[in-house]
Amino acid sequence: MLIYTLVFGAPVLVLVIYLNQVHGCWIITNIALAQPSFLFSLFVFLCFSVKLPVYGLHFWLPIAHVEAPTFGSVILARVLLKLGGVGLMRLSDLINTISLKTSLLGYFIVFIIFSRLVCCYQSDIKRLIAYSSVAHIMVIPFLVFSNNVLASQALVLIMFLHGLSSTLLFITVGILYGMFSSRQLILMRGLILSSPLLRMFIIFIFLFTLSAPPFPSYIAEVFFIYSSYILSGDMVYVVLLFVFLGLVYNLN
Repeated sequence: MLIYTLVFGAPVLVLVIYLNQVHGCWIITNIALAQPSFLFSLFVFLCFSVKLPVYGLHFWLPIAHVEAPTFGSVILARVLLKLGGVGLMRLSDLINTISLKTSLLGYFIVFIIFSRLVCCYQSDIKRLIAYSSVAHIMVIPFLVFSNNVLASQALVLIMFLHGLSSTLLFITVGILYGMFSSRQLILMRGLILSSPLLRMFIIFIFLFTLSAPPFPSYIAEVFFIYSSYILSGDMVYVVLLFVFLGLVYNLN
């Protein structure tokens, strides 16, 4: 995580210092770039994509979650990962979304589906939740590329609700590990007999993660679908497959 932060954060730090020398201030709203270059936009986007993280820059996340204790996973999922979304939202005026969309949209379309497929084949429940975070957060680049009011609302909702759902999931994993002394899904059996209330609670958490109505995450999912349709009409088919695969691994 330290290496990723240094490698992807250093160019943006240099760019920030350069902007301060040119404009004479640190205030984002006072820094106006008529047409940000592609390289500038890419550096800013990659810096905060590592924090999100998106697929391809996520290699540290499953390792960090699996090795961390429950409270460490909660802090990482609820606070630290949100830095990427907040950064992209606050610096959206300094990103040339059109050039980024032209170059990176195909990559994200492929890996938004692939990241869901990876979740379907996980046997370790904590690793499953870590990869589901990557799959869930892969919608953020599409909302950044859409660059409209609806996409901004969807981005805020998804980041906030992901912070809630991932926190509940990791707390539940901590409880289950204490009961079963294992994180393997195949060994977690008999919960309906030993603790039916906890079982019902887990079902509600996964429905919340699935974005099923009447949970508020359903609203965020609808906003994302509309924003994707604005981005490209063909994105509807990708989003439908994305939602279906989410159902598959949540029912697992």
